[in-house]
Amino acid sequence: MELLEYFYNRDNSIVNYYQRKFSITKAEKTLIYGSPASGKSFLVFDYLMHFESEDILYIDFKDPKFQFRDIMEEDIEGFVESNGIDILVLDHYKHEYFEKLPIVRELIILSNYFYDYGDGFNYLEVPLLDYEEFFAFQKHNSEKQIFNLFLKQGTLPQLATQSIPKEQLFQIFIKSHFNNSEQKLLNILAHFNGSIVTTFQLYSYAKERYKISKDLIYRQIKDLIARGVILFIQDAINPSSKKLLFFDFALAKYLTLTQKFPKQFDSMVALSLVKHRISFKSFGVRGYITDKNILITPAPFESEDSFWKKAHSKFSIYKKSGVKRVNIVTVATNYEFSIEDIIFEAMPFYEWVVINDGF
Repeated sequence: MELLEYFYNRDNSIVNYYQRKFSITKAEKTLIYGSPASGKSFLVFDYLMHFESEDILYIDFKDPKFQFRDIMEEDIEGFVESNGIDILVLDHYKHEYFEKLPIVRELIILSNYFYDYGDGFNYLEVPLLDYEEFFAFQKHNSEKQIFNLFLKQGTLPQLATQSIPKEQLFQIFIKSHFNNSEQKLLNILAHFNGSIVTTFQLYSYAKERYKISKDLIYRQIKDLIARGVILFIQDAINPSSKKLLFFDFALAKYLTLTQKFPKQFDSMVALSLVKHRISFKSFGVRGYITDKNILITPAPFESEDSFWKKAHSKFSIYKKSGVKRVNIVTVATNYEFSIEDIIFEAMPFYEWVVINDGF
């Protein structure tokens, strides 16, 4: 089949690859999933470099040649058998594409969505960069310069490794991964990033700005959650409330004028907890509390005297909520004090996130 011949002969080699914290383990069946532009394809390209190209069939369902063509799983199985292919990669795959998965010695599926294929599969989630990975990619900058760069560029792997202006790359990313209606919704979601909000409030705000039905916006939000583009964090103080968190703080700032530095910094702290797989909830407007009752409070420019006064005024809330320790995340300040049996320790973000003492 002409389309399969095209993919079989396609050059998937890469010149430069920046090693992530994880790698692919050889298995009979693997699902690699994660948010758009998290680096799933490049992770596989790096893995495939260890094998002969004639043993690999890599199919990208986002390739424009699929616009007026289609393939069946039977076509793939026949092609695999006749060419002695050992590894089949299905990139940008969706579960509804095939009634059954093709049979091959090693199958690797890449998707923005998680699909539960049972115990016969290995599962690997690929997140956007965390700060440690971003730091490792920067070879010629000081720690302060890297932190400032992280604030500006965010967590998309391409921005950490390329010199393309972030505005240009963000524009390319949005247009290539989201349709027009979704792009409008992304602006709404970015506006509410880091805020306590309901889906109905999002709909009400959106319908004042463009024509959209309630059913469509609810479906789109559900899909964006499934793709890892947004998530809702339950609040510990008011369990019925949830905070909206956009998957990249720099992209949220690019999409709206309402993402000022304090909210951007707050999102950066929350996303670090997510990427370290820490179980946590939002703590009203005072930060985030982990399942170990450690309160993480973003306070980028708060002085010791100022926070000491706030800590005394909110101490009864801390005690009532069972807070055992308060870690204050700043831009560049260190200090420490205690009130009764609770220790309050402040440290810059780049120290807090690397040391991981707060986790």
